[in-house]
Amino acid sequence: MEGKKFAKENVLNAMSIGGIASCLEDTGGLTKGKSQEPAPSPSVKKVKTNCRACIQNCGVIAHVKNGRVVKLEGNPEDPMSKGRMCAKGLAGIQALYHPNRNKYPMMRVGKRGENKWKRISWDEALDTIAEKLMETREKYGAETVFCSTGGGGNPEIWSIARFCNIFGTPNWFEPGCAQCYLPRVLSYTMMYGGDDPSIADSNALEIYYPEDTPMKTLVLWGTAPAYSCPATGGGAVTDLRSKGVNTVVVDPRFTIDAAKADVWLPIRPGTDVALLFAWIRYIMEQKLYDHEFVMKWTNLPYLVNVKTKMLLRAESSDNPDIPDTFMVWDANTNAIQPMEYPWNDALDPVLEGSFVVDGVEYKTGFQLLKERVEAYTIQKAAEICCLDAEKIEKAIKLYAQNTPSGIALGVATDQNPNSVQAAMSSAIIDMLMGNVEKPGVLLQRFRKSGVFDMPFYPVPIAADRLPQEQLKKRLGGNEYKGLGIWYAGHPTSVLEAILTGQPYKPRVWIERSGNKLGAVANSQKWADAIEELDFIVHMHMYPTSFSAFADILLPTQEWLETDMMVEICNKLFARQGVAHLWETVDETVIWSMLAKRCGELGHEACQKAFDAEYMGKDLAYWDSVGELFDHFLNRVDLTWEKLKEITPYEFMSKDEWKTYYVYKETNPKTGLPAGFPTPSKKCELYLESMITLSRTGRPFSPCDLPPASKDYDPLPYYLEPHEGPVSDSELAKEYPLIMTNGRIPFYHHNTLRNIPLLREIYPVPELWIHPKAAETYGISEGDWVWVESKRGKIRALASVTEGINPGTVYMERFWNPETLNTETQGWKEMNVNMLTKEDAPFNDVVGTYTLRGFLVKVSKADAPPEGIWTKPEDFKQWLPRPVDSTEEVKVK
Repeated sequence: MEGKKFAKENVLNAMSIGGIASCLEDTGGLTKGKSQEPAPSPSVKKVKTNCRACIQNCGVIAHVKNGRVVKLEGNPEDPMSKGRMCAKGLAGIQALYHPNRNKYPMMRVGKRGENKWKRISWDEALDTIAEKLMETREKYGAETVFCSTGGGGNPEIWSIARFCNIFGTPNWFEPGCAQCYLPRVLSYTMMYGGDDPSIADSNALEIYYPEDTPMKTLVLWGTAPAYSCPATGGGAVTDLRSKGVNTVVVDPRFTIDAAKADVWLPIRPGTDVALLFAWIRYIMEQKLYDHEFVMKWTNLPYLVNVKTKMLLRAESSDNPDIPDTFMVWDANTNAIQPMEYPWNDALDPVLEGSFVVDGVEYKTGFQLLKERVEAYTIQKAAEICCLDAEKIEKAIKLYAQNTPSGIALGVATDQNPNSVQAAMSSAIIDMLMGNVEKPGVLLQRFRKSGVFDMPFYPVPIAADRLPQEQLKKRLGGNEYKGLGIWYAGHPTSVLEAILTGQPYKPRVWIERSGNKLGAVANSQKWADAIEELDFIVHMHMYPTSFSAFADILLPTQEWLETDMMVEICNKLFARQGVAHLWETVDETVIWSMLAKRCGELGHEACQKAFDAEYMGKDLAYWDSVGELFDHFLNRVDLTWEKLKEITPYEFMSKDEWKTYYVYKETNPKTGLPAGFPTPSKKCELYLESMITLSRTGRPFSPCDLPPASKDYDPLPYYLEPHEGPVSDSELAKEYPLIMTNGRIPFYHHNTLRNIPLLREIYPVPELWIHPKAAETYGISEGDWVWVESKRGKIRALASVTEGINPGTVYMERFWNPETLNTETQGWKEMNVNMLTKEDAPFNDVVGTYTLRGFLVKVSKADAPPEGIWTKPEDFKQWLPRPVDSTEEVKVK
């Protein structure tokens, strides 16, 4: 390969969909029988389903011929994708029929890492796992079993939490979680109670109706929908721009979205809160905020005891429909007065001020917020964030003076220890502007179908099945109580417990996702921890670097094999399996089977899981996902078979679904406005409940937990990146560049690196480097380079571009399935997570570690890593092949 250039005629040639289709059509292949049966009639069935190559669930029409999927196209009935599909989704056929799929349960017969296996039955696999779980539970305690999942590919997140709760272990984690989405979910839930404005997580639903939204400005902060979700969010943003909506992009990279933006702010990674503070300060100082909304529908006029940091109350309420009565400073009486919910016209509350009563100092929430951001002038933010001050001001004015507007906050701000504070700051800006639940804004509570108890998935989580004494043993759970919103543990706390045995030693790991060694920070430290474990199970669609260390491999299904209910805007879709290969099983069923088997071996909690009275309204277990779905679809008078037949099902009209100003609706129990689902029934910009969370775990814990080492701050604060030119100038001399990462359109997290189509397009990870930095380090376009941090050293292909902040480099995470059976095991060549930082400082609320905004150095390498594939012909061996035939799945 010369640099990163490829002959255009090769693209989609060796890996063409047409080539795959003809291969499948002509052979009768990929079936289980020993002999080929005569090909039946060549009629093609078109089956509506939904993609799951990432988390978007785009509507798809699968063309099925002779039991095999031969073509995929977008379903125009999907109100978000509108019939569009991206490269990840279109690669579904190659993923489904990949020759290296995990086909059967397997047991390790060699040493860990040798990749030597023997085929076993599902019964033997489940018996072996359940017996090991029970043995470990009896000998060491249920908490020494831990599980994990991940956002990449086709995971179903709540089954894992449900299994852990029933089995009795408080320990499961997702490498994303506190580093991906949870900080935003937590902040917006606590401050507002509605959906967060993440486009990539299928929220920000206002953007999908460009024909009737009055939106004028959209801020893309740390998100690039043209890369992360091109078929849905990317297309929607394009539609909005064509309508004349202004866009501001905050991103170190000159992405497609940045190229089309009215203002691009190439921020220094990890300094987002400083810039957000400058926005807040400017809006408050220039009085650009929505005064009426701030006064009547936020808690900023309420008085706070400066010493205790708690809001001053006149009366507490035991009625969940009626909030406590808070105190304000009344200008009419020049005294503290109670403000009955929602408002008292007889009072004239002072928004800004400090007051002393009986020797006690009180300040309004507004005053405390103003003081918090006071030092962050536009000029100061420009210095901290390495930005142009004039462009910062232009961006703020564009957002604040052209409303309705909204800030779509992305994963970038989740990936450093200032994560929760970034989400809080972003929420504060929209709430100051009154960009809440009115047409044209992102913070909405549009109606739901009522089918799902938990977001996204119907699996009952059974949180109340975990004994309270076990909950208190959750690794990292007492210090980082914000993780409780997802019932999750803290990855680094799990890692340290394995390595040190403190406070106890985890011993059994059940993992369901792709390549954990490509997903966890400081991967080589996790490789050391793996050697300490007694037993490992890996569930996935195909082998990864992590698989080599497992004792049991369980084959899970690709998205074209799975069933799942999907809610998209005002419609319910059925993702239905259109093929079934080998002995793969949907993970939703695997976790149920495993719980059942543990119960049969005598685990009391799992035995009770079969007791309908014990599980209450939840199913005890299920032998098929259809059985589970029927349980929930009954709420809307549907069955799973019926939903498959009529998909998509419009559960309410668009106009009924898009309900604005929900907080103004009357609560029939009180006759008062319903407000927001927060303790004060108002938007809580001064987030007092953070203090309660730190001390007790409430509202997410069912019992009081030991207090964290310090109270969480009710207001956001700026934390300078731990590794950087400001905080560690000596380290910056050796490692002078700041590393960031982010998504590209061809992969989702660590998945799909084994897909020929996608690897031909993007075979190796590029390192984006500015021409000035490239010249300094003697690097040219297309050079192989070494990238090194304090923790590791990898290689990448240089892409010299002005589309990056000069002091920053960017690299997508990567691993190489083609070198799985070599010494590197596919994860040591170009895995950016060998460089990332898994240790302190952590975010105080959720324990976020550093995936972006750490220091690296770059130097020229002599050659690419040995054994990696770069040429189109290299990937031919991953194309589908005519092998044993599979049963045809009956679909409607």
